[in-house]
Order: sequence, then C-alpha cells, then structure tokens
Amino acid sequence: MKYKKRNVRWMLVVYDLLVYELSAVLLLGLYGGNDKLSISGMMQQMVLALLCVFSIRLIGNVYGQIWRYGGIQCYIRLLYTDAIAFFVYLILELILPVEKITFARMLCLISINLLGALALRMMYRYAYKCSNQETKQGRFLASLLYTFDRVKKGNDKEVQKIKIAIIGAGRVGVSFAEDLLNSDEAAYIPRCFIDINENKVGREIQGLPVWSEDEATFRKLNEYEVQEIVFAIPSMDAEKKKTLYEYYKNAGYKLKVYDYPTVYAAGGKRHLREFDIEELLFRKPLVVSDEHTNEYYKRKVVLITGGGGSIGSELCRQLAKMQPKQIV
Repeated sequence: MKYKKRNVRWMLVVYDLLVYELSAVLLLGLYGGNDKLSISGMMQQMVLALLCVFSIRLIGNVYGQIWRYGGIQCYIRLLYTDAIAFFVYLILELILPVEKITFARMLCLISINLLGALALRMMYRYAYKCSNQETKQGRFLASLLYTFDRVKKGNDKEVQKIKIAIIGAGRVGVSFAEDLLNSDEAAYIPRCFIDINENKVGREIQGLPVWSEDEATFRKLNEYEVQEIVFAIPSMDAEKKKTLYEYYKNAGYKLKVYDYPTVYAAGGKRHLREFDIEELLFRKPLVVSDEHTNEYYKRKVVLITGGGGSIGSELCRQLAKMQPKQIV
C-alpha cells in the first residue's frame, strides 16, 4: 500500500516534468529573441529552473496532496511555491556563472510551466468526478484515468451505489452532489439535477446535467438509472413540494430529503433521511422542547380528538415522546 501511494505521487512528478520540459523547450529553445542561448546555455537555464521549481514544490509538500479531492487551497499552495521558486531562480541566475536571459523570459518560463501544472490538475479532477457517468464522455474520461493513473471505474463500490436525481441545483443541492462525488465511501451517486431556474436548465454542474421538470421524464430518469429522488430545496413552496412528492412517489421512486442545517438537523449538520410525517404535512413540525410540558404529560392518560387526521397524528407522535401512560 505504501509503495502504491509513493508510486502515485511520483507519477504526478513525472507528468509535471513533462509539462516543464515542454515549457522549457518552447521558451528557451524554440523562442530565439534578442538573448538567444547556446546549447550549453539552454541546458544551464533548464536545469537551474528545474531544480528551483521542483525543490520548492517538494519542500512545500505539493506532491503530498491528494489532487482528486483538492480544493482551492491546493491550487493556492502551488501558486505560492512556484512564486517562491521564481525568486530563488532569479537570485541564483544572477549569482551563478551561467548564460543570462531577460527577466521577462524567466517569468514566462515559470508562468507557462505553472499554467500547465494547474491545467493538468484541473483536468484530472474533472475526469475523476465525471468518469462515473454512463455517457460517451464519461466512458472516455474513465479510459483516460485508467491509462494515466490506473484508476478503475466500475468497481464493486461504484456498482453498488444508489443512483439519485437531486431536485434543486442551488447551493444546498450542489454542495450535496459535490460531497457525494468526492467520497468513495458514499452510498449514493448523483446522476442529474432537476430545477426550475431557466438560467441553469440545459447546462451542467459538477459534470451533471440540469433538467427542467418537463425534461426529467421517467424514460430519461430510467436511462440514467435513477433509483431515488432527493429533495434539496429548503425554501420550496409547500404546494409545489407536495405535487412533486406525489408525482415521483406514484411512479415508484423512493424519496428522501437532504436537510438544511437550520431546519431539522441537530447540531447544524445536514443529513439525508427518508420522508416522514413532517414532509407529508408539508409544513414545519411542532417541536415541544419545554421540560415542564414533558413533565406535565408524563404518566398520564391523554385523549386526542381527531387523532386520525394529519394534525392529530402529529400530536400523537409528539406526545408519545413524553412517556404518557396511555394515548386515547
């Protein structure tokens, strides 16, 4: 296992070396300019810049990061390390007895190499996130991942994951999808978004298509192997929510809710749960948290009129938590 981890890190170093060599040949070899270098001068500059860039990256632990999950912090660290490497390169170039090049040419070499390294990592992250899609693009990206990183798509965990459609392509829904895509241990895998925002419909978020309600037909959902529908719009109108609930429930889909922290989830954490009576009522549930109220109903016989209705059922559920002797 340790050997495999080291091997993955050194593979990234090799790819970065290829990017650097391409940048160096372009800036130091093919580009002549007013300060055209001899063969020995070109080799001196290539080796000096290479040592500066990769030494600082190793010191900055750039290759100790897991780039498939890397966020903005990883890219910022790469920017910082290469900026430091440039200043080290600039100082050493002035001190050491090597053929000189202009400041602009040195800056271009480091900048183009940095741009290539950033592009390489962005493409890798995109390929990793989107390779699980059953589309031509997804299969192509999966083949690229296997070719260059030996990452296999369609392993046992991936096959066993439950495919879901997320209703709501807003901040909550997108955050939920990103968490699932970035986790190998997640039990769910998002296939698409369903949203009413015309500015989002027809586009892609995190590599997932955004459909309107009319576009998200049962045939299309079946093509994407969707098994469950997840509501991720905390502010959705109650009537609209009820309509969608009945529509997908009658079609045989399992329905779940991705909680918004301030609504249901304890401790401010979001979590995925089944639809319960609160969703059937389509309003915020009554929560009794008064200790005096709990003590009042404890070990008492409570009669509820209309207990079979929606409000009465909720009252029964709330009172049952207070340990009454009997509910009639």
